Amino acid sequence: MTFEGNPSAGLSLQGERRSLRDLAYGTLRDAIVRTRIAPGAPITEEKIAADLGVSRPVVREAVQRLQSEGLIERAGNGRMFVRPATVEDARAHYAVRGALEQLTVEEAITRLTPDGVDRLEGALAHMREARDRTGGKTVADGGGEFHAILADIAANPVNAQLMDMIRARMDRYRYLSVATTAVRTEQSVREHEEILDALRAGDVEEAKAAMRRHIAASEESALHALD
Repeated sequence: MTFEGNPSAGLSLQGERRSLRDLAYGTLRDAIVRTRIAPGAPITEEKIAADLGVSRPVVREAVQRLQSEGLIERAGNGRMFVRPATVEDARAHYAVRGALEQLTVEEAITRLTPDGVDRLEGALAHMREARDRTGGKTVADGGGEFHAILADIAANPVNAQLMDMIRARMDRYRYLSVATTAVRTEQSVREHEEILDALRAGDVEEAKAAMRRHIAASEESALHALD
C-alpha cells in the first residue's frame, strides 16, 4: 500500500465555531485516520504548528490527545510518530470490533423503531451519494454514521465505551478498506443494505450473519491494502 508520506502536507484548519485546540486535534486526527499522514511518519510540533497557523502548545495538546487514542506514539528518543498500521494490529482490532458489533446487533434489533429505521436509511443514503459522487473514503464516513446510529439504538453504554476505545485506530483501517477499489466501495454499500434488511425484518440471526460478512470483508480488504 502506498501512502501519502509528506508529514502534515496540505493541513489546514476547517471550521469556525470550535476552539483552536479542537480544530487542531480534529484536523490532525483526520489526516492520520485518512492516511494523508502516513503510518510511521514523524510528527513535528513546530512543522504542524506552522502549517496550521497555531501555537506549539495547541499542537502539543492535540498530539497528547492522539497519543491517548493510540494514533501517535513516542519513541525511546522522545520523538513522536504516527502509530504504524500492521497486519497484526489490524487483525487484533477487527477481532474486537467483530465481537462488539455482534452484541450491538443483538441489542439494537430489540429496540428498533420506525424512527431508528429512518435514521439508518438516512446513513445508507449518504453512503450511496458518496459512492456516486466521490467514492471510497467518503463512503467510509457514511458507514461510520450507520454503525454509530446502530450503537445509539442498542443503547449499551459499556459496549459504546469499548468501541470508543478502539474507534480512532479502527477508523484508519476502515478508510483503508473502502478506499482500495471501486468494487469494494460498492460491496460496502451492499453489505450495509443487507444488515438493514435483516434488522427491518426482525431476523436477528441473519442480521448478525450480515454483520459478520461485512466485518470479514472489511478486514480482508484492509489487510490487502497493507500487503
